[in-house]
Amino acid sequence: MPASSRASASASDGASSSAIVAGTVNGYHVLKIVGYSLTKAVPNGKSIKSRPFRAGGHTWHVAYYPNGQNAEKAEYMAFFLCLDDTASKGVEAKAIFSLLDMEGNPVSSHSFTTRVVNFSEERSWGYSEFMKRGSLEKSEYLKDDCFKIRIDVSVIADFHAEETLLIVVPPSDMHRQFGDLLLSKQGVDVEFQVGKKKFDAHRSVLAARSPVFKAQLYGRMRESTTRGAIRIDDMEEEVFRAMLTFVYTDDLPEMKQQDEA
Repeated sequence: MPASSRASASASDGASSSAIVAGTVNGYHVLKIVGYSLTKAVPNGKSIKSRPFRAGGHTWHVAYYPNGQNAEKAEYMAFFLCLDDTASKGVEAKAIFSLLDMEGNPVSSHSFTTRVVNFSEERSWGYSEFMKRGSLEKSEYLKDDCFKIRIDVSVIADFHAEETLLIVVPPSDMHRQFGDLLLSKQGVDVEFQVGKKKFDAHRSVLAARSPVFKAQLYGRMRESTTRGAIRIDDMEEEVFRAMLTFVYTDDLPEMKQQDEA
């Protein structure tokens, strides 16, 4: 029976790794709506503009639609992020709109993230169905006729290439080390008698690799295995040697071929 071979991997001299990284500049703005009940007098389709704020290296404002952006969304409050800067190519960015609780933490059920979009003076992005007015009025987030939302802005600053560290892990030679341990007989603490031949081994290795050996060496039969060699009567010497080698190395040694009868 031919010996099984173990493939060995070696690091190539030409191996390398790199990454394309999107750099971002981040910022946020907290918008407090004071006198919410009065804002409901604003007609559908009309917005209230927040004061300008800086985030991600640009100037923005938020458009708040108390009675919906359009007739179809009249029962919803809408919020949109608008770019105030003059940018010929626009600004690549994304935004997160979050309702805040009384401790100033985002409410996960009312937190929405836009995709990365190109903002320009003519374009704004946000949510026309941010929250129903009725839901806000019944919630704990409206207190003293006020509520807050937070707008996080992430501006894509640039794309650049970076070299990344490529760590080449050498192939494990544990199988060889355990094979050497078996051959050296150093630290052996159990002996098997197979036919006329004796085999030395290590209890801990056998138990770790085989549940059968573990039960035999550390189970109820342990006491009997500490008194002299353990007899194996139903296996040939060559087969047991191959099995023992496989337990230690995951490889089968070359076995002598038997002549056909």
